[in-house]
Amino acid sequence: MKNDVMSRADFRESDMVVNDYRYNTDPGSFEAILTLKAQGANGVLRLFFTFDDGRKIIAPVYRWNRYLGFYEIPLGSRVLLTYEEKARGTYLTMAEVL
Repeated sequence: MKNDVMSRADFRESDMVVNDYRYNTDPGSFEAILTLKAQGANGVLRLFFTFDDGRKIIAPVYRWNRYLGFYEIPLGSRVLLTYEEKARGTYLTMAEVL
């Protein structure tokens, strides 16, 4: 559902409050709800989740990993997210719709 991705211009002009969203720094698997998708710069898709424990998390996904399939995942979907620790930090590496 590519049409549910907010453009960069629409995101800037929106009243969306995303100050409460943080990057997840914990490796592991987490269940969450996909709450917002917004186009970022240079082939980045910004994803906003509400984790089951209440945390509000933002995660970038990239063109080179085919955005982990998130263009096809509708907003409001319950997903299982896998984060892996790499040399430069902890990254979202896999997602599965539940």
